[in-house]
Amino acid sequence: MELDTCIRGRRSVRSYTSEPVSKEQIEAILEAGTWAPNGIGNEPWRFVVIQDKGLIKYISDETKSLLIQTKHPFAEQYARTAADTVCYNAPVLILICVEKSLEFFDQLTEMYFTDCVLAAQNMFLKAYELSLGTCFMGLVPLLKERPEVLKKIGIPENYEMMVPLILGHPKTQKGAARRKKPNILKWIR
Repeated sequence: MELDTCIRGRRSVRSYTSEPVSKEQIEAILEAGTWAPNGIGNEPWRFVVIQDKGLIKYISDETKSLLIQTKHPFAEQYARTAADTVCYNAPVLILICVEKSLEFFDQLTEMYFTDCVLAAQNMFLKAYELSLGTCFMGLVPLLKERPEVLKKIGIPENYEMMVPLILGHPKTQKGAARRKKPNILKWIR
């Protein structure tokens, strides 16, 4: 598949079939993540792969309870429903984490976060190439406030969750989206 096709065709997927994702597909997606550019070349990402539906539901429910506490305007819409509005019943949840004991972790947390986002983008594109859907789980990092939840889902104490994403077979295929032209603030020659 051409790179432009992947970049322009990939969409965030929030509706999945119950078909499992194979171990080989997950491994190929994880490997794509490891080829991402990263600051200082230390490849800081580590992965927690969760396929246990009960545990994914638990993560969704715990995230929703924290969302209610934020009193954000959309908390009512997303959190006060029985539907899984966090992980969307996806069969796979991947948490990209970084070891807190890395040298200068506190000063370089933003760089490590960026490294993990770049890894996730590679993973999104690889998943799309494999006809799988993905979505960044922007609310799941609220769980950093609940160490007991992080422990239960397999994140060691000396690691910090950076980027959570879901993965599965999309129920439907989304059509092409539109994007604005690049908005260049300044071009200096």
